[in-house]
Amino acid sequence: MKVIIVGNNAAGTTAAKGTRDASQEAEIEIFTEEPVPYYPRPKLIDFIAGAIDEKDILFNPVDWYEKNRLTLHLSSRVDRVDVASKKVLVGADWHTYDRLVLANGSSAFLPPFKGLPKENVFTLRTLDDAKRIRKAAAGSKRVVVIGGGLLGLETARALATGFPGRDITILEYAEHLLMRQLDHEGAGILQDWIAEVGTKVLAKAETEELLGDGDVATAVKLKDGRVLECDMVVVSAGARSNLRLAKEAGLDVNRGVIVDSSLRTSEEDIYAIGDVAEYGGRVWGMIPPAQDQARIAAKKVLGLEGPDYTGTIPSNILKVMGIDLTSIGTVRSEHETPEAGFEEIRAVTPDRKVYKKFVLKDGKMIGAILLGTKKETGKVAKMIKEGAPVENIRDRLSDPGFDFR
Repeated sequence: MKVIIVGNNAAGTTAAKGTRDASQEAEIEIFTEEPVPYYPRPKLIDFIAGAIDEKDILFNPVDWYEKNRLTLHLSSRVDRVDVASKKVLVGADWHTYDRLVLANGSSAFLPPFKGLPKENVFTLRTLDDAKRIRKAAAGSKRVVVIGGGLLGLETARALATGFPGRDITILEYAEHLLMRQLDHEGAGILQDWIAEVGTKVLAKAETEELLGDGDVATAVKLKDGRVLECDMVVVSAGARSNLRLAKEAGLDVNRGVIVDSSLRTSEEDIYAIGDVAEYGGRVWGMIPPAQDQARIAAKKVLGLEGPDYTGTIPSNILKVMGIDLTSIGTVRSEHETPEAGFEEIRAVTPDRKVYKKFVLKDGKMIGAILLGTKKETGKVAKMIKEGAPVENIRDRLSDPGFDFR
């Protein structure tokens, strides 16, 4: 059997290795537009910060693909999928497949701000993006980061670390930072810490226009009239699934390529995983779900027995601006109706250096935030995953000194 994987990211690489582990006979080819083998995107932050060199960014040794008998095609864009004849077009050449796995991910979203394009306005998605940002930062004093999500905060940290003395401002259009991972109180504590290390944060700051003469942005204008001068801008406004291939092939798509619990698309011999896939109305856009899907798809494409995909509990174990943050499961129950039966328990140390929040329902923990500490992450994650009852420790959850271990 010949399996073609489009995309050499976390999803594609995990699927390739899983397929090889499940079958020593399968012929496996990977096509990627990038000129280098797989690297974890979080390493781009370390690269911008100067913590690692470009040679250290790869996830696997250079001979890993050969040892696993995986044929990797670099700088090879798949332009078309011919569903009827089961082949893909790369350049001028057609390549046939028995099973096709779309793991071609997503692209950074650049909102249609007035004043674009500008040559000193960047998004961060690839190694080439990171190189351009590093080059621009070396000659910039004032940096504006548009977007207070995880990537925006980590990019700001990388610039502050790798280029000391820069005046960095983070703009978040919503009411607080990290809307997906934090609640309002936790975000307030995080924002105070960020301010202490010299990076400014403006919440409810919606960008309207990039001002400047010609191709260079010299200021960011907000919708409330404020103007922030800058030498460069990094936009971190999320990502959008790469749907062109799937659409032109006639596959069912919505925000992503629609898949069933086997990760199969509307075409029997084509699967989709990772950022490009939509399951149960959701595009996950995170590494853990991409890897979960890839492991399941690796067996499904070979026709082997294995578990179906039923979703992934959202889990982020991170360092944000150098601060430990764990966000697992449902963390924003304040948006649910009271009848839904949610309960929130919070704990904060007197110095506001540690913040904990636990979300309960039906006597079980369904979500948690741990900010400023990571020592209890494993235990809390296990409780949420297993749906363990918490009644015997419920009264102690509000004690910031309580240790789950």
